Amino acid sequence: MEAERNRELVRRAVEEIWNQGHLALADVLFAPTYINHGGLIPDLVRGPEAIKSGVALYRTAFPDFYLTVEALVAEEEMVDLTWAARRGPPTTRTGASAPDWAGVLRGTIRSHCVADQITESWTTWDRAGVLRSLQHYDPTCPDYAWSAAEDTARADI
Repeated sequence: MEAERNRELVRRAVEEIWNQGHLALADVLFAPTYINHGGLIPDLVRGPEAIKSGVALYRTAFPDFYLTVEALVAEEEMVDLTWAARRGPPTTRTGASAPDWAGVLRGTIRSHCVADQITESWTTWDRAGVLRSLQHYDPTCPDYAWSAAEDTARADI
């Protein structure tokens, strides 16, 4: 029962905050002490206000940004989400032609949930793939090699 509640909590965060832009819901779904240990700058995202600011930033920069839940697995207090980010919701749901899969960004988020709130998370995404698509990928650079190795290791979560 706890696992299913936590699974739904994470799904709501994706669907209602990220995809629909209901930023105030972050105050309900995220603990005041929330921290994201991964992401672009580890440990920078802290508390519901940081979630609201981050989502607002992405939604302003990319108005048709859409996160798709590809897998969502919960075990007690931990929820593992596999996601794909793209421009616009998948059109295959409406029976229209398949969406353009170019430019899809994939990642994972492991969330720790306590008392119906997300208390912390670990985010990974394909940084090396993004750099390759921007033609800024240099496999000889230690930062890029670390990024690719870390992303590959965390993808197994």
